[in-house]
Amino acid sequence: MSSTYVTVQRAGQSAALSLVAAGTLVLTSCGEEQPPPLEKIADTILESVEEAESFTVRTDGDWEAAFAADPMLDNVDADPDEQEVLMHFTGGGDQIFMQVHVLDVEWDMLFIRPEATAYMPVASFLDLMELGAEAEGEDINSFIDAEGFRADAGGRWLIIEDVPDSEMQDLELSYLLAEHGFDDGPSLAEQFASDGELDERGDTSVWVYDGEDEAELVVVADSENPYFVELSFYDDDIHVTERYSNWNEAPEPETPPTDELMTERELQDLMMRHIVF
Repeated sequence: MSSTYVTVQRAGQSAALSLVAAGTLVLTSCGEEQPPPLEKIADTILESVEEAESFTVRTDGDWEAAFAADPMLDNVDADPDEQEVLMHFTGGGDQIFMQVHVLDVEWDMLFIRPEATAYMPVASFLDLMELGAEAEGEDINSFIDAEGFRADAGGRWLIIEDVPDSEMQDLELSYLLAEHGFDDGPSLAEQFASDGELDERGDTSVWVYDGEDEAELVVVADSENPYFVELSFYDDDIHVTERYSNWNEAPEPETPPTDELMTERELQDLMMRHIVF
C-alpha cells in the first residue's frame, strides 16, 4: 500500500470516525399505516438497500464529544454545527464519492471500485497535512511553503492507483451493512423491537423500530421498498445518526479529466520543491 494512500485514509478515518452522512429524503411513501413486524420485512429492507442503484448517507453526531475523545483533536477549535460528511453511492455501489467538511478542512474523495482507483484534490492533501500539524501544535509553514504548494497544485487531482482489494472491500455495501451487524434479515430483526410505530420524518411516512441504548431503525413506510431513512446508535459512547436520502437519485460524480491528474510520484516531487530547509 502506498504511503500517500495510508496518509489519506488515516486522515479521513480520524476526522470522520464513525460519523458519516444525512439529508432530506426525496421519496413519497405509499401511505401504509400499520407497521408490520420487523422480522416480516427485514429481508426486504436489506434487499431494497442492496439493489438500489444509488443513495446518499450523511452522519450527524455528537461532534464535540468525538473531538474530545481523540487526544489529537480535543484542543482543536471547531464549531460542531458546521461539520459534515456525505457519502454518495452510485453505479450500484461501484462509485463512492465522499464530501467532507470537518475541522474547517474540506476535501473530496472519489473511489472507483472496479478500477481500484481513488482521486482527491491535491490542494486538499496539503489541507490535511495542515490539520495534522495544527493538532501537533506545529505550523506547517515551518517545514513547507504552503502558499507556493497550493499555487502549483492548482485545481489538479491526485490519482491513487492500485488501491488494495482489502481497502476497496471496506467500501462495499455488504461490508458496511455487516459493520452494523446486518448480515441478513434475522440479524437485523434481532437488534430492534418487532413492533414499530408510524411516524413522519420530514415529508415522509416512516416506520420506527426501537433498539437498546437509544438505537433506532427508521424505514420508509412502504412494504415493497422499505428503504433506510435513519439509523441511530452509540459508537464508543458517541451518539451517531446516519440519515439516508436520494434513493436511486444520488448525484453522479465525474471522473477528473486526464490533464488535471497528478500521480503520487508527481505529488512527492511537488512537495520536495516546496520543503523549507
